Amino acid sequence: MIRQQEYNEGDEVLPSGELGKGFCILESGTLQVIRDNKVLSEIDIVGSIFGELSEILGMKRDATIRAKTPATVRHVEESISEIVSKNPKVAIKLIRTLGRRLYRMNQIATRGDNENNIFKKATATVEDDDSNDRIKILVVDDKPAIAKQLGEMFAKSEWMVESATDEICALKLCEHSGYSAILISMALPGETAVDLRRKLKTNHNVLNTPVIGMIVMGDENAQKKALNSGFADCISKPFDQNKTEALMYKIMDLDSSARYFKFIEDHLFFKLPPELSNFVINDIKENMDTRIKNTINEGILKLIIDVSELEDVGEEAIEVVGEFAEKIEDMKLPMRGAIVATGEDAEMWNNLDGCEEWSICEDFEEAKENLSRPPEEDDED
Repeated sequence: MIRQQEYNEGDEVLPSGELGKGFCILESGTLQVIRDNKVLSEIDIVGSIFGELSEILGMKRDATIRAKTPATVRHVEESISEIVSKNPKVAIKLIRTLGRRLYRMNQIATRGDNENNIFKKATATVEDDDSNDRIKILVVDDKPAIAKQLGEMFAKSEWMVESATDEICALKLCEHSGYSAILISMALPGETAVDLRRKLKTNHNVLNTPVIGMIVMGDENAQKKALNSGFADCISKPFDQNKTEALMYKIMDLDSSARYFKFIEDHLFFKLPPELSNFVINDIKENMDTRIKNTINEGILKLIIDVSELEDVGEEAIEVVGEFAEKIEDMKLPMRGAIVATGEDAEMWNNLDGCEEWSICEDFEEAKENLSRPPEEDDED
């Protein structure tokens, strides 16, 4: 009997603890092999056969197969011995050999995890949260200038970039280190990019690391190839800093507002980037309320807004700062503020609603010093 079944994300395809019959074939999607709440591996290649070990070894399944994404699976519910009855001696011997080998490998991998904690937890816990670790990104491109550009771009978010110029170098780096994301040029020779992505998914250090394709802007064929091959998404060359960073924040499941808002000591520091595109403005506005709530939760009552690097102090910049100040004023928060601004028009920021009593300073240190003094001293100045 052969049946095809659709699964939603998180559904169990094959539960552990049962004695199986036959095998399964992946038609679409990505599956996870889980034992003891640890992700041992992923199955994401269409046509992959799995679930055969239970019948071959005559043992109950000791791992659960779960859908990581929506998936389609074909269940072949017939005895394997009947399927290969035309050549039983060769086929069954080969299958049993492969089955025992895979079983031993899984046992070894589990013991290695107990000693080195190399597998990612299937269910995250508070203790497992490593969000405070520095973000490290691997860039694989045979053109060193690309890695340099991305390194300079990501440095503003305090992300570290390592580079590899070919498949061998990339695989070697991943043997000894994990990464928050891996960027691979789709312009690498032949099928290198696709092959490398597939090989990375067998490495436990980067098993769950998102892999992103780098394409030339407008190259729809390369983008389609990447997405069809399992890449998480694509970024385009030449790189648009705002769009590239936004995509990286999304792919790595990070708070994109960290590009503009930071907690420094007992201050909320809000720095506007040199250019305010519509994309950046919308990103800032979408995160304002969340950042204000986080600030209240942290018990922080000092705010510094830095507009000193703005290339053009236009209506958009004034609107963004004004809206942020008004939100704080409307919430009647006992928050004191300072604005870092330079030039002849620096004082004009005091004309914004909510900013009338804020200090105008030339740099961050001066702003900190002003806010460290009691309000009475500010009034005397």
